[in-house]
Amino acid sequence: MRLLFSMLAVVLTVGFASAQKVGHVHSIQLLSQLPEIAVADSLLAIFQVELQAKGDSMLTALQTNYQAYVKESQSGTLSKIQAQTKEAALQEQQTALQGFEQAGQQLIMAKRQALYDPILNKVDEAIKQVGKEEGYQMIFDSSVQAMVFTNGAEDILSKVLAKLGR
Repeated sequence: MRLLFSMLAVVLTVGFASAQKVGHVHSIQLLSQLPEIAVADSLLAIFQVELQAKGDSMLTALQTNYQAYVKESQSGTLSKIQAQTKEAALQEQQTALQGFEQAGQQLIMAKRQALYDPILNKVDEAIKQVGKEEGYQMIFDSSVQAMVFTNGAEDILSKVLAKLGR
């Protein structure tokens, strides 16, 4: 009787385990197929070019002012107070340029987040909807190295793309 009960429990457990639906999606492949990503990429690139141009302009102004200072200094036309004033102004320009470079990196990260977060949230929601509608117990991201083997897991990329209207 115990043996029969044990065998029945094993059969039910195996039957339940095999009834679980598992899927996977390669998120990088998914995102590469979305036109919104291409738009975000180009907007971010334009933003980076604009920041670079402003930084280059600041650097050119600093270099020009430094060369003018060196020329005046070598010609002996600057008094000690004038030289100190120009040196302080050059130091301020250099500090402003360094601050701009640091702020630029933060601005780029903020712009990237502002551009990509809505897209990523939309994709996440589509994956969750497919999971609920199709009865998946788990959906893995196959683009990360954490998933080594999938036996019977269904690739749901096309379903998520369909949910996103692609």
